[in-house]
Parts: sequence; C-alpha cells; structure tokens
Amino acid sequence: MAASTVKEEVGRSSNDNGKGNGLLLYHHHYSFYSQKVIMALHEKKLPYKEHVINLTKGEQFQPWFLRINPRGEVPVLKDGVRVIPDSGRILDYLEDNFSNGDTPRLIPLDQGPEIRQKVLQFRTVIDHIPAGTVTMGSFFHPEFCQNPKQPFIQPVRKALMAAEKNSADVLRMHAERNPEIQDILLQKAKFQETKHASVTDKDEYKKILNQVDSVLSQVEKELQSHTEDQENWWLCSDRFTVADIGLTILLDRLNRLGLEHYFWEDGKKPHISQYYRRVQQRDSYKKTIPSALSLVKMFIQTQAPLIVGVVTAMTVVVGGIYYYRKNK
Repeated sequence: MAASTVKEEVGRSSNDNGKGNGLLLYHHHYSFYSQKVIMALHEKKLPYKEHVINLTKGEQFQPWFLRINPRGEVPVLKDGVRVIPDSGRILDYLEDNFSNGDTPRLIPLDQGPEIRQKVLQFRTVIDHIPAGTVTMGSFFHPEFCQNPKQPFIQPVRKALMAAEKNSADVLRMHAERNPEIQDILLQKAKFQETKHASVTDKDEYKKILNQVDSVLSQVEKELQSHTEDQENWWLCSDRFTVADIGLTILLDRLNRLGLEHYFWEDGKKPHISQYYRRVQQRDSYKKTIPSALSLVKMFIQTQAPLIVGVVTAMTVVVGGIYYYRKNK
C-alpha cells in the first residue's frame, strides 16, 4: 500500500484508514466517475478522507484493493464497515444517508414532483453516455478534436492508446493471479476487446458522438426554456442537483478532450456554453477538477516516465472498462 496516498479532506483525521467511523473515498483525481462523487461530497459539504489509488502502477489490482472491490475499479466509498462501489450507488447512498440539517439534498423533494422527475430524467440520460468510449475514441480520431487540454496532452494520449491495445491481456493476467475473482476479470477482458473495436472504428465512434449531441441538445433546450425570473437557475432548478453534477463532469471531460467546439462552442449551443463558464466558478468544481500543477505532481509521484509502462494507466482518465454501464 506504500504506493498510494491517504489524505484528509475538510479537516478529517486519516489515521484509521477506513477501519473506524467516517467516510473514506478510494479514488483517482482524473477518474471520470470519481470526479462525480468528489463533487457531490463537496456540494453536500461532507467531511471525508481520501485514499488515492495509483492507477498508473496498477494498484487497483493489488490483493488488498481487490478485497475491497473485486472489480478493481474506483471510486469506492467506505462508511465505517460499509463498502459502496460504483459512482451511481455512492451518490444514492450519500443522498439517502446524508441529507439532513446543513447537508443539502441533490435530488430536491420540496420543489414538486415535476422538478424532481426532471432531475432524475436528466441524471439518467447523462449517465448513459459512455464516457470511457468518448474519451478513448477521441485519441484514435483526433479529427473531431481541437486543442486538447491537460491531462490529455499528446504524450499522454499516445500512452493511453498503447495501453488500450493491451488492456485485455493485462486483465487476463490479473485473472490468473486472482482465481477467486477470475470470472469477473475475464468477463471484463472479453468486453474490453469489444470496446477496443468500437473506439477504433470511426463510424461507430461517430454514432457515439451523435448520442452525446442528442443529450446535449436536450440540455440546451431545457436551459433555453428558463424564463427571465429563472435566469439564475441551474439545469432543472435554482438548486444545484445531481443532474448538474453529471452535466458538469461531462462538459469538463468533453472540454479537456477538445470536443467543446464540436458540441457547443462557436454558437452551436450558447446556453450550454454560458452554463459551463458559470459552473467553473462554483467552489465544488474548483475542489474537484485537478489543476495543471496537480497533473505535474501526479507524474512525479508515479516515479514513472510519461509514456506509462503499465497498460492499466488508461483507467486514470478514461473512466472505466465497461463503457456500456451507465455508472461506475
């Protein structure tokens, strides 16, 4: 466990490493699905401890972590002795168990059934976007992208493309080393081969981009429908909801991939453009999205060359192996 980092957030003690009370989040700062949970924790103003999993060195496949989550995926939340994997399940857990007093709800119950239903609807359609495939496909089809930003600089893109090609073999290797969860890892390896065919085929990738554009068109229509007295609303309400968290992390990923001009800039979807500029000023966004300095520190801490030698590095920024799953 020496390669990982345990750190306190919002003033919490980190000396029990999840064995006692309190929230402990296993994650990586550039994991798409981890970012959703981190932003939710900050929106709810919940103190937590974090254990950063060194995905570039394959720490998610270490025996100690596989005992926590046999899928070898982040994020995972520990609340005392409870273990909750999958970002969607974690968000639901936080909403069900931490929505009292000064901890705001992310799915409002007091603004009427119409707003609540709209929040849930947008959460669902946004969560169904295969973020991992969108990310990896952009590396193989750079013609769709303009000016990719950190952490998706060219050396990283090349390294992740190389990792993508070998990831199924790596999963099979770990399956052999962990017979008790062999079936889970072999299933992931098989699907990874299918995913690779999808991200490398331009026509298939274009279909996925069309899916993203369809969702963003629904978002643009909703934002445009806000009346003058709703000019300070977020997506569905004057409150920042779980739908806003999903939308924010999605927009930020698309922007960093260099896909903002493809989807909303240059006047294509002006309300989304305004929304994204506005949400970047939110405190929870600033605490969730790593800075350029954080990227430099990450590479120093890995003690590895920029062209990552461990093929599982792709999970750092891709968002997961199972691109068809709505949540991780």
